[in-house]
Amino acid sequence: MKTLKDYLIENKKVYSFKVKVAGDLPENFQENLKKSLEKYSVVTFEKIQTPVQESPLDFPELHNKEITIFDMVVEYPITAPEISNFVKSIGLDEECFRVRGSGEPSEIDQLSLDDDIKGKSILTDPYYKESTKIKHKEYFGDEFNKGFLKDLEKTLKERKKELGHDKGNPDVLGSAPKITVDKAGVKSAIGS
Repeated sequence: MKTLKDYLIENKKVYSFKVKVAGDLPENFQENLKKSLEKYSVVTFEKIQTPVQESPLDFPELHNKEITIFDMVVEYPITAPEISNFVKSIGLDEECFRVRGSGEPSEIDQLSLDDDIKGKSILTDPYYKESTKIKHKEYFGDEFNKGFLKDLEKTLKERKKELGHDKGNPDVLGSAPKITVDKAGVKSAIGS
């Protein structure tokens, strides 16, 4: 039978947040933020750097900014507005950062979007298992070329037959007129 202490350990709740900062960070920002959260017993504190984006997801009014994300988990309850106050006290303007809790709809949507992309992306599969199997002999090689030439010859015969070329009409397929050489040695398409 479990003791009360076992139940409390199993039910230990943690609170996770993301602080997203657009642009350059003030000096010692990471250390100051972590220090201000120490009384909430920080479990994890991770810095994630993203590349420069034309229109960052949480900052549509800013363009071509690098986003730094601080992913943190604390043991004691705290709210996003409280973390926002800590960030403001460190020296950032409100338009340069966002604080998101893990349960916020925008974060849940982003996580589900990331999972959809990861689950359906065929670019991550080095063997491309979903590709259709191609019989290369049907599209390449000597056998294909021989078959292709036979089809062309067959099509030419059918067109000659359709247009009446086989009945003595030489100009039906656009054949060139007979070229004759005149007395001066100049070729003439008209004849002499």
